[in-house]
Amino acid sequence: MSREEHRRSFSRASNTAHGYFNALFDFSFTKFITVQMFPVLYGVILASTLIGVVYFTVEAFLTSWWRGLFYLFVAGPVGFITVATITRALMEFYLVVFHIYEDMEEIRIISKRFSGLSESMESVAGITRRLPFLNGTNGSKSTKEHPDSGSQRTRRRRNNKAEPL
Repeated sequence: MSREEHRRSFSRASNTAHGYFNALFDFSFTKFITVQMFPVLYGVILASTLIGVVYFTVEAFLTSWWRGLFYLFVAGPVGFITVATITRALMEFYLVVFHIYEDMEEIRIISKRFSGLSESMESVAGITRRLPFLNGTNGSKSTKEHPDSGSQRTRRRRNNKAEPL
């Protein structure tokens, strides 16, 4: 399989369980399965965090009523929300990375189609360099081209005065 064919076949796995297990044990890594696992993985992480919060709350109540109330109303909810937020942010980051990869593949394909365009754009840029009104000059020569120009003229240009000489 050539490198180009490998890049084209580097796609996401199908949504079926059979496709998932085929992609999971594909040692050539030609399909993405990580993106499809995110909803299940996020659910498992939230469920295990909730179980951990309940466990620590029950253990805190066995130690003392005040500690149990603190875990029930403060530490438990704050811990759960913190873990959920960090997990969600990390998963969104990975999704963005996968989307950037997909977009870069599209850009690579489009750039191959327009590879000859850069040469023609360079020739257009060469033509426009010769046109004085596109260069931001008003057609006058600079002081570098006239070494005998006086210091008074140079001083007036530096001060941006529009006085005639």
